[in-house]
Amino acid sequence: MRELRRNMRFVGTLVVVMFVGLAAWFAMTVFTQGSVWASDVRNSRLKTGASLRGDITDRDGNLLATTAEDGTRQYNGNTAARRALSQTVGDTAGMSGTGIETFYSATLLDISTSLVDRLSELFNGAHHTGGSIQISVDGPLQAYIAGQFPEGYHGAVCVINYKTGEILAMVSMPNYDPYDLAVRTGTQVEDTAYLNRCLQGLYTPGSIFKIVTLASALTNDANVAGQSFSCSGEWTYEGGHIVCAGGTAHGAVDLKSAFKKSCNVTFGKLAYQLGLERLRETAERFGFNENFKFGDFMVYNSAFPTEVANMNGLVWAGIGQGEVLVTPLHMAMISGAIANGGMMMKPRLIERVTSSLGAATAAGTPEAFRTVVTPQVAGTIAEYMYETVQNGTATRAAIKGYTVGGKTGSAEVSDNKEVETNAWFTGFVYDEAHPYAISVVIEGGGAGARMPSELAAKSLKKAIEYVG
Repeated sequence: MRELRRNMRFVGTLVVVMFVGLAAWFAMTVFTQGSVWASDVRNSRLKTGASLRGDITDRDGNLLATTAEDGTRQYNGNTAARRALSQTVGDTAGMSGTGIETFYSATLLDISTSLVDRLSELFNGAHHTGGSIQISVDGPLQAYIAGQFPEGYHGAVCVINYKTGEILAMVSMPNYDPYDLAVRTGTQVEDTAYLNRCLQGLYTPGSIFKIVTLASALTNDANVAGQSFSCSGEWTYEGGHIVCAGGTAHGAVDLKSAFKKSCNVTFGKLAYQLGLERLRETAERFGFNENFKFGDFMVYNSAFPTEVANMNGLVWAGIGQGEVLVTPLHMAMISGAIANGGMMMKPRLIERVTSSLGAATAAGTPEAFRTVVTPQVAGTIAEYMYETVQNGTATRAAIKGYTVGGKTGSAEVSDNKEVETNAWFTGFVYDEAHPYAISVVIEGGGAGARMPSELAAKSLKKAIEYVG
């Protein structure tokens, strides 16, 4: 009998411990994931009409989304602007999972409004209206960039303030019209139009990754800047073979010349010298293989190989090919960190959140992510990037009267070269009043990077004009 009571006490204690553990797990999950659940389009409360969604405005207060008196959701009246902002603003159907409409549904509907506020609205005879959100994006700038994007091509353009982390433009092509979803016109939406390529597009970076390889070399070898390299246009090593674009032989080059000419042989040799561990360490310092957790939005993780089967994998990774993948937003962050003396800022999209009663409940503030390289290394890379725009592969990105640094890239996306390469540009305006970084990717844009360099120059010039 005594043994039975002891067993019963043990079982009872175990049940209580399990119950407490389950309760703690549930509380923690609600705390960490509650806003995500509330924002899920499958949440029936989002569709009941009990609350009216608050407004979404751009950085200058231009209205991007609002709710009419009859409860219908209305978007910017300009069709081109509305489409350009589609993946950023989103839609009430939740087709763009990264859009403000979806990601911040709980805020726009003010699901967590206090009882006191609800009673106040009840006595005033008012409908409950959710919070309003002001984002850092400049609507006219985003519409302009989308209008300048090469016709018939897919891709992305990201513009950020590298001092504050504010996202000024986040263009993803193709785009769509949220009204097509609202009124169910039957209009065909192009495949992948709901995808925000700035945040969700994982691309092979190609030669723009040489910024990271250069950073690793300068960090790990104090003498590498004075080293001379020989390029015959190709290089054969154990397990592989690499060539420069068009088989161009660059001859004897120093590191700066190799960078501005985008010499594959030199940067393949740098990767060979560094070894996987040191190159991976630098890449991860820049944010590769990291689960980015930014409160304003979700962004896919950029990747760098943690192991390679042979030397071939390492050499190709050093020039941004093989298993290396990056999002356009991350690439803009990398260029911004170089211009910012090695400090990478956390990107942010939300400028201000205001309750239905007009009280500010949240405001975006600059926040550092981490120091990715020393100021000295950042200064050297910035100098090389400036030289690349002045006399290298990115001359079309120059803006008269401003110091622009950049790097071009042509990323191969097929083994048999039947698919045209993706064309890249990433860079910055080195200016205290206009600290803007940019990345541009044009799918199938081809070698030479003419289109992304020209688009980058137009976009940065317009950012200087519009954002100030």
